[in-house]
Amino acid sequence: MRSLPSSNRIEGLDTVRAVAALSVVFAHLLGPVMPGISRYIFTGHPAVIAFFVVSGFCIHYPYRFRGLQVAPFLAGRFIRIVPPATAAFILAQAMGMRTYNPIDGYILWSVVCEAVYYCLYPLILPISRRIGWPVLIALSVVASYGVAIGLGSDQYGNAMKYGPQLNWVVGLPAWLLGCYLAENLDRLKLPGSVWGWRVATAASASALYWATTNTGAGFYLTMVPFSVLAGCWILAEIRTATDRGPISSLEKIGAACFSIYLVHTIAAAAVELIVTAPIIVCALSLALIYPFYRWIEKPCHAAARRAKVTMEQLEIRRRLEESVDFGG
Repeated sequence: MRSLPSSNRIEGLDTVRAVAALSVVFAHLLGPVMPGISRYIFTGHPAVIAFFVVSGFCIHYPYRFRGLQVAPFLAGRFIRIVPPATAAFILAQAMGMRTYNPIDGYILWSVVCEAVYYCLYPLILPISRRIGWPVLIALSVVASYGVAIGLGSDQYGNAMKYGPQLNWVVGLPAWLLGCYLAENLDRLKLPGSVWGWRVATAASASALYWATTNTGAGFYLTMVPFSVLAGCWILAEIRTATDRGPISSLEKIGAACFSIYLVHTIAAAAVELIVTAPIIVCALSLALIYPFYRWIEKPCHAAARRAKVTMEQLEIRRRLEESVDFGG
């Protein structure tokens, strides 16, 4: 068995991102036309919860054992997500997609949640070191269900109907769970095989989708426990990629998951001006995502890394100069 990497790069996470992103795409573009129970195969909301767990993991992993420089951290994160999200929003509005918005629409609601989590992380990190992640997660679960049960949901059982002020509260347990996984990656034990966790996660996501549309047990009630299952799947993928190497094709797709998530419905709207067959629309939409990734997301990602490193180095230099001045 290969040891877990000491760097911030964790193999297997892009596989999770790829599967989650493609599930969202297929749920939106193919699910509505699939017959009978097959329409529940692909899911959107559970995939977003998996994204939240991965996000919490990735944010916390580099800071498990070291301090956080707040300004470089926030600059890096916001340069990473805001320009691509803004570009996607402008494209959607140009296509007349008024429901593509960060207030009461779809897609961008989760990006707003991510932004809130980034802003909270500099506060969450020291609190976690004082009271521990399990206590933080327990408190977040109480808050999540307080919102979900107290306010109810819409007729679709959505877990993102509470607006930018409260949507993040419902998803916070999943994000904190990702932080907990990162903190305890070397210590956590996980029984079973990766295929068992893949099947269990996919089947549960489909079952919860069915329950949301056919019973009173909507996503707003089930996404917190589902995040635990998603966390086990993510851990299994990391362990498998560490032992055997990652699935290269999915890792490549996962690298573009943010573009896939942001742009697939916009690309589909453009394609449907020419063709309407769902399979063709889906295939062409995925192809159209690449230019967005290549020319917008990828440069922003690189710029975010550069800005973060530069600001960290400037901060280190400033502190050294202050220490020298104080010593003199």
